[in-house]
Amino acid sequence: MRIVYPMLWARPGRKACQAQSLATVAALARRGCEVTVMLPQGAGDPELTAADLCAWFAVSGEFRVLQRPSRWAGERLHRTLLWLRQVFADPATRDADLLYSRIPAMLAMGGLAPLPFATDHYRPWPDELPAIRPLVGRTARDRDCLGLILHSRYAAEAYRRAGVPGDRMLVAHNGFDPPAERLDKATARAQLGLPPDRPIALYAGRVNAAKGLDVLLALADRRPEVLFVLVGSEGQGTIEAAAGQRSNVRIEPWAEPAALPAWLYAADVLVIPPSRAPLERFRNCVLPIKLFAYLAAGRPILAPEAPDTAELLRHGESAWLVAPDRPDAAAEGLDRLLGDPALAARLSAEALRLAEGLTWDRRAETIAGFLQARLAQRSLSASTLTPIDAAIAGAAQAPSAEGT
Repeated sequence: MRIVYPMLWARPGRKACQAQSLATVAALARRGCEVTVMLPQGAGDPELTAADLCAWFAVSGEFRVLQRPSRWAGERLHRTLLWLRQVFADPATRDADLLYSRIPAMLAMGGLAPLPFATDHYRPWPDELPAIRPLVGRTARDRDCLGLILHSRYAAEAYRRAGVPGDRMLVAHNGFDPPAERLDKATARAQLGLPPDRPIALYAGRVNAAKGLDVLLALADRRPEVLFVLVGSEGQGTIEAAAGQRSNVRIEPWAEPAALPAWLYAADVLVIPPSRAPLERFRNCVLPIKLFAYLAAGRPILAPEAPDTAELLRHGESAWLVAPDRPDAAAEGLDRLLGDPALAARLSAEALRLAEGLTWDRRAETIAGFLQARLAQRSLSASTLTPIDAAIAGAAQAPSAEGT
């Protein structure tokens, strides 16, 4: 199966969306798919190879990288639309079996693609932008739409309400790549210069106000004996400034993917900020990708009660869940995890068991099977058309001159 996977960016960065895309690409390649990553390249942008991307994102897999001269790198809507037009017209795209990406504008532009397409999403766009529901439904029912790959059932329900047929949707949770080695807590702390005996609650992810970290800082105020480590800072922002006023909060810079597991192994408790803000206010954090690394670390997880994470986290089974935006409740939950070794061990064991089925390889296997089945179904459907029907369908599906 030959796949073209376009990206919006010209330079690798630290956003979870980039890491998720490359992890998916690499895993599909390991499964035997021929994947071509297509990148826009503007003046001054570096030459990139597959080896460069594998090194940056700590992934492995044999895929191809094509950089195309373009002015349209970036996430602004007009740039996205123009870049997609360029991708659709590219010879490499027309030689592939399908186009696959997580570019949101594919929900509008997919029907102009010159070949079958699939699109990968984590946000419930039809709920966030109700005006696009009719467009999303039409695009998903297009003959050339193989389907929508959704990161959560929470997001899938938004597309179902927008009229996307069930057979055009696949819920495929994100995943993790097993680390090269597992460290015990003492070894990890020694490597990282962390105190050997002090209780540590750790957050790993982007350090900014949109992640609900104000609630985590309020939790730190209530438990001064616990060291709170926040890994993922990219500069001096409001959270870093606020953390600097607290002696029991330690800010660490963004950790490269290969270095992150050591930080997770060093913790007594891994924390998803117990806040509604990321999901309900900022709407940029649905079933966060950090959760999969947390589960694989085999440490007890403190998290908020939330509709997205509820797909994987069960209170008292795979995590300890607390009411969001209530620091006192979070403090009580943290006390429970730190003060009950048997509970912590049971939650850790269940997290590890759950993680076994949540690798990137398992996700790629599921996605590839879905795409192959949809391609076969599409071909079978086309073969049953009469010559006249086929001519009409072909004319209806052909991209317009503007789309090429």
